Amino acid sequence: MVVDKIGGVGPGYGPKKSEPQVRNEAPAKSGDKVTISEEASRAASVARIQKLAHTEETSRSQRLDEIREKLARGDYNEITDEVAQSIADRIADSFLG
Repeated sequence: MVVDKIGGVGPGYGPKKSEPQVRNEAPAKSGDKVTISEEASRAASVARIQKLAHTEETSRSQRLDEIREKLARGDYNEITDEVAQSIADRIADSFLG
C-alpha cells in the first residue's frame, strides 16, 4: 500500500482572521423641535413669580422678626443724629414723592 503525501489544508479550512469592525457614526440628528404653547408659557411665568414672591415674603418675615427682637432688647432706644436725619429724609421723600 502506498500512501501519498497529503497536501495542506485548503483555504476554506482553518482559522479565519477577523476583520476589524467599522462602527457606523451616529446618524445625523433629525432636528427635533419643541413647541411650547402660550398657555404653558404663562403658567411657567406665574409659577416663577409665585416662587419669587414666596421667597421674598419669607425673607421679609424673617427680617421683621429680627427687628422685633432688637426692639424688645432695646437696641433702638438711643438714636443718633445721623439716624434721625436719615429717618426724617425718608419720611419727607415718601410724602413729597
